[in-house]
Amino acid sequence: MLHYLRTNATALVVTAGILGLVMVWPAEANRTTSMGPTVVATVDMQLVMGGLSERADLMVDLSVNGQAIQEEEKTRAEEIERLAKELEDVVDDQRRASLQDDLDLKILQRMAWLRFTQQEVDIEKSLMLENLFRSMQSAAKELAEIEGIDLVIIDDAGQQFDLLANSQLSREGQVAQQMTSRRVLYRDSTIDISEELIIRMNNDYAASTGTR
Repeated sequence: MLHYLRTNATALVVTAGILGLVMVWPAEANRTTSMGPTVVATVDMQLVMGGLSERADLMVDLSVNGQAIQEEEKTRAEEIERLAKELEDVVDDQRRASLQDDLDLKILQRMAWLRFTQQEVDIEKSLMLENLFRSMQSAAKELAEIEGIDLVIIDDAGQQFDLLANSQLSREGQVAQQMTSRRVLYRDSTIDISEELIIRMNNDYAASTGTR
Protein backbone atom coordinates (compact mmCIF):
# COMPACT_ATOMS: atom_id res chain seq x y z
CA MET A 1 0.00 0.00 0.00
CA LEU A 2 2.82 2.39 0.91
CA HIS A 3 4.64 1.54 -2.33
CA TYR A 4 1.43 2.22 -4.27
CA LEU A 5 1.02 5.66 -2.70
CA ARG A 6 4.61 6.60 -3.38
CA THR A 7 4.36 5.58 -7.03
CA ASN A 8 1.14 7.49 -7.54
CA ALA A 9 2.47 10.55 -5.72
CA THR A 10 5.48 10.66 -8.03
CA ALA A 11 3.22 10.32 -11.05
CA LEU A 12 1.02 13.16 -9.79
CA VAL A 13 4.03 15.47 -9.33
CA VAL A 14 5.30 14.74 -12.85
CA THR A 15 1.83 15.21 -14.31
CA ALA A 16 1.40 18.52 -12.49
CA GLY A 17 4.74 19.72 -13.78
CA ILE A 18 3.85 18.85 -17.36
CA LEU A 19 0.46 20.52 -17.05
CA GLY A 20 2.16 23.63 -15.65
CA LEU A 21 4.51 23.80 -18.65
CA VAL A 22 1.63 23.28 -21.07
CA MET A 23 -0.34 26.08 -19.45
CA VAL A 24 2.61 28.50 -19.34
CA TRP A 25 3.88 27.85 -22.88
CA PRO A 26 0.94 29.41 -24.80
CA ALA A 27 1.04 32.50 -22.60
CA GLU A 28 4.79 32.89 -23.13
CA ALA A 29 4.41 32.28 -26.86
CA ASN A 30 1.64 34.86 -27.11
CA ARG A 31 3.74 37.38 -25.17
CA THR A 32 6.72 36.88 -27.51
CA THR A 33 4.50 37.13 -30.58
CA SER A 34 2.85 40.32 -29.34
CA MET A 35 6.26 41.99 -29.01
CA GLY A 36 6.80 41.83 -32.76
CA PRO A 37 10.13 41.97 -34.60
CA THR A 38 12.94 44.19 -33.33
CA VAL A 39 13.29 47.36 -35.40
CA VAL A 40 16.98 47.94 -36.14
CA ALA A 41 18.74 50.95 -37.68
CA THR A 42 22.40 51.57 -38.49
CA VAL A 43 24.67 54.60 -38.36
CA ASP A 44 27.80 55.24 -40.41
CA MET A 45 30.10 56.80 -37.80
CA GLN A 46 32.54 58.35 -40.29
CA LEU A 47 29.74 59.82 -42.38
CA VAL A 48 28.05 61.36 -39.34
CA MET A 49 31.29 62.77 -37.93
CA GLY A 50 32.16 64.29 -41.29
CA GLY A 51 28.78 66.00 -41.56
CA LEU A 52 28.58 67.62 -38.14
CA SER A 53 28.73 71.42 -37.95
CA GLU A 54 29.93 71.24 -34.35
CA ARG A 55 32.90 69.08 -35.32
CA ALA A 56 33.78 71.46 -38.16
CA ASP A 57 33.81 74.41 -35.74
CA LEU A 58 35.88 72.48 -33.22
CA MET A 59 38.39 71.56 -35.92
CA VAL A 60 38.73 75.23 -36.81
CA ASP A 61 39.45 76.03 -33.16
CA LEU A 62 42.04 73.24 -33.02
CA SER A 63 43.65 74.57 -36.18
CA VAL A 64 43.91 78.08 -34.70
CA ASN A 65 45.44 76.65 -31.53
CA GLY A 66 47.80 74.58 -33.64
CA GLN A 67 49.03 77.66 -35.47
CA ALA A 68 49.64 79.44 -32.16
CA ILE A 69 51.62 76.43 -30.93
CA GLN A 70 53.70 76.44 -34.12
CA GLU A 71 54.48 80.13 -33.68
CA GLU A 72 55.53 79.56 -30.07
CA GLU A 73 57.68 76.62 -31.10
CA LYS A 74 59.32 78.72 -33.81
CA THR A 75 60.11 81.49 -31.32
CA ARG A 76 61.64 79.03 -28.84
CA ALA A 77 63.69 77.31 -31.55
CA GLU A 78 64.99 80.64 -32.85
CA GLU A 79 66.02 81.69 -29.35
CA ILE A 80 67.96 78.45 -28.89
CA GLU A 81 69.62 78.86 -32.28
CA ARG A 82 70.58 82.46 -31.43
CA LEU A 83 72.19 81.43 -28.15
CA ALA A 84 74.04 78.58 -29.85
CA LYS A 85 75.52 80.93 -32.46
CA GLU A 86 76.43 83.49 -29.83
CA LEU A 87 78.17 80.78 -27.84
CA GLU A 88 80.39 79.93 -30.79
CA ASP A 89 81.91 83.44 -30.83
CA VAL A 90 82.47 83.84 -27.08
CA VAL A 91 86.08 83.56 -25.89
CA ASP A 92 85.72 84.54 -22.23
CA ASP A 93 85.31 81.39 -20.16
CA GLN A 94 82.99 82.94 -17.59
CA ARG A 95 80.73 84.41 -20.24
CA ARG A 96 80.84 81.16 -22.17
CA ALA A 97 79.80 79.15 -19.11
CA SER A 98 76.95 81.58 -18.44
CA LEU A 99 75.70 81.33 -22.02
CA GLN A 100 75.98 77.55 -21.94
CA ASP A 101 73.82 77.47 -18.82
CA ASP A 102 71.25 79.71 -20.53
CA LEU A 103 71.27 77.49 -23.61
CA ASP A 104 70.85 74.29 -21.62
CA LEU A 105 67.99 75.86 -19.67
CA LYS A 106 66.25 77.00 -22.87
CA ILE A 107 66.56 73.52 -24.35
CA LEU A 108 65.12 71.89 -21.24
CA GLN A 109 62.29 74.42 -21.08
CA ARG A 110 61.47 73.82 -24.74
CA MET A 111 61.37 70.04 -24.24
CA ALA A 112 59.13 70.37 -21.18
CA TRP A 113 56.86 72.82 -22.99
CA LEU A 114 56.56 70.47 -25.99
CA ARG A 115 55.59 67.51 -23.79
CA PHE A 116 53.04 69.59 -21.87
CA THR A 117 51.58 71.05 -25.07
CA GLN A 118 51.28 67.64 -26.72
CA GLN A 119 49.47 66.28 -23.68
CA GLU A 120 47.12 69.26 -23.60
CA VAL A 121 46.32 68.89 -27.31
CA ASP A 122 45.72 65.16 -26.88
CA ILE A 123 43.39 65.77 -23.94
CA GLU A 124 41.50 68.43 -25.88
CA LYS A 125 41.04 66.16 -28.90
CA SER A 126 39.93 63.22 -26.76
CA LEU A 127 37.36 65.36 -24.95
CA MET A 128 36.11 66.67 -28.28
CA LEU A 129 35.54 63.14 -29.60
CA GLU A 130 33.96 61.98 -26.35
CA ASN A 131 31.53 64.91 -26.27
CA LEU A 132 30.59 64.39 -29.92
CA PHE A 133 29.96 60.71 -29.25
CA ARG A 134 27.79 61.51 -26.24
CA SER A 135 25.81 63.97 -28.35
CA MET A 136 25.44 61.29 -31.01
CA GLN A 137 24.14 58.82 -28.45
CA SER A 138 21.60 61.32 -27.17
CA ALA A 139 20.42 62.30 -30.65
CA ALA A 140 20.19 58.65 -31.72
CA LYS A 141 18.05 57.87 -28.66
CA GLU A 142 15.69 60.76 -29.39
CA LEU A 143 15.43 59.81 -33.07
CA ALA A 144 14.84 56.16 -32.21
CA GLU A 145 12.03 57.03 -29.79
CA ILE A 146 10.35 59.18 -32.44
CA GLU A 147 10.72 56.65 -35.25
CA GLY A 148 9.93 53.57 -33.18
CA ILE A 149 13.41 52.09 -33.52
CA ASP A 150 14.43 49.50 -30.93
CA LEU A 151 18.14 49.19 -31.64
CA VAL A 152 20.69 51.52 -33.27
CA ILE A 153 24.08 50.02 -34.12
CA ILE A 154 27.24 51.44 -35.68
CA ASP A 155 27.68 50.10 -39.21
CA ASP A 156 31.20 48.89 -39.92
CA ALA A 157 30.35 46.63 -42.87
CA GLY A 158 31.86 49.00 -45.42
CA GLN A 159 35.13 49.66 -43.61
CA GLN A 160 38.31 48.58 -45.35
CA PHE A 161 41.16 46.82 -43.61
CA ASP A 162 43.82 49.30 -42.48
CA LEU A 163 47.23 47.63 -42.77
CA LEU A 164 50.32 49.32 -41.33
CA ALA A 165 53.70 48.48 -42.84
CA ASN A 166 55.63 49.27 -39.63
CA SER A 167 53.29 47.36 -37.31
CA GLN A 168 54.68 44.65 -35.03
CA LEU A 169 51.83 42.44 -36.21
CA SER A 170 52.04 40.64 -39.54
CA ARG A 171 49.57 41.58 -42.27
CA GLU A 172 47.66 38.38 -41.50
CA GLY A 173 47.58 39.28 -37.81
CA GLN A 174 46.33 42.79 -38.55
CA VAL A 175 43.53 41.49 -40.75
CA ALA A 176 42.56 38.84 -38.20
CA GLN A 177 42.55 41.40 -35.39
CA GLN A 178 40.36 43.80 -37.34
CA MET A 179 38.01 40.99 -38.39
CA THR A 180 37.30 40.12 -34.76
CA SER A 181 36.38 43.74 -34.01
CA ARG A 182 33.80 43.95 -36.82
CA ARG A 183 30.15 43.70 -35.87
CA VAL A 184 28.15 44.09 -39.10
CA LEU A 185 28.59 41.87 -42.15
CA TYR A 186 25.72 43.34 -44.15
CA ARG A 187 23.00 45.91 -43.81
CA ASP A 188 20.31 47.11 -46.18
CA SER A 189 20.62 50.78 -47.09
CA THR A 190 17.01 51.42 -46.12
CA ILE A 191 17.73 50.98 -42.40
CA ASP A 192 20.53 53.57 -42.30
CA ILE A 193 19.66 56.76 -40.37
CA SER A 194 23.01 58.56 -40.72
CA GLU A 195 21.62 61.51 -42.68
CA GLU A 196 18.68 61.94 -40.33
CA LEU A 197 21.06 61.85 -37.38
CA ILE A 198 23.30 64.50 -38.96
CA ILE A 199 20.34 66.80 -39.55
CA ARG A 200 19.08 66.36 -36.00
CA MET A 201 22.49 66.96 -34.42
CA ASN A 202 23.20 70.02 -36.60
CA ASN A 203 19.82 71.48 -35.71
CA ASP A 204 20.46 70.90 -32.01
CA TYR A 205 23.90 72.51 -32.30
CA ALA A 206 22.53 75.50 -34.19
CA ALA A 207 19.86 75.96 -31.53
CA SER A 208 22.42 75.79 -28.72
CA THR A 209 24.68 78.37 -30.37
CA GLY A 210 21.87 80.67 -31.42
CA THR A 211 22.68 80.35 -35.14
CA ARG A 212 19.29 78.99 -36.10
